[in-house]
Amino acid sequence: MDHGHRGDGPLPVWPPSVWWSDAHGARRLQHWQEKRSLSGLPRFTHLCNAAAQAVPLTLDERAADVSYLDLDMRDEEGMTPGTGTWLCARRDLHRAVAFVDAAVASGGTVLVNCFAGMNRSGAILLAWLLLHRESDGTCLGFTPDGAAAHLRSLEPFALNNQSLLDCALSLKDSPRPPFGTQEHWILRLPERPAAAPEKRVVEEFEDSEGLMPLI
Repeated sequence: MDHGHRGDGPLPVWPPSVWWSDAHGARRLQHWQEKRSLSGLPRFTHLCNAAAQAVPLTLDERAADVSYLDLDMRDEEGMTPGTGTWLCARRDLHRAVAFVDAAVASGGTVLVNCFAGMNRSGAILLAWLLLHRESDGTCLGFTPDGAAAHLRSLEPFALNNQSLLDCALSLKDSPRPPFGTQEHWILRLPERPAAAPEKRVVEEFEDSEGLMPLI
């Protein structure tokens, strides 16, 4: 399958804070950072890679001063509620929504990607549009159909995996997990030559409430 965004650059889901891309956009993040600086757009501070197995980002592909969340979500059709694949997808969706929320709350700019920029990243963004609350507690005002239509106006082939779409919609009426939007990100610095610039990698989202936020 071709990349849904075909290298056209990140798409504005909720500007200036939340943007959408495919593997091409994530791998060329440093290129887009430079273009955004030249055009006066805020540089990305966070990147949520929903397809870490299909889009393994090397150290050289990771931009400095960007926090990464790497998830191995599956674009699997035919998932049914209560099965292991469904529950894993819900877990990853909750983690991704929390990461995006934390980025927005900190005043950052977040890019969400998967491989094709259609289903996994689309499901995350759909769930975020429905679950996000502003500082005064108000929602963004999207209905499920309205949120899906908004995303499809940006990427016409988005959300074509019905079971993953249903999984994302199932989060709307479920209670938030206890970690909410806490930034309990465990950071690991990959080994690199001493002269190389520091690049932060978010290796894992930790559910435990006993850990102190590290960012």
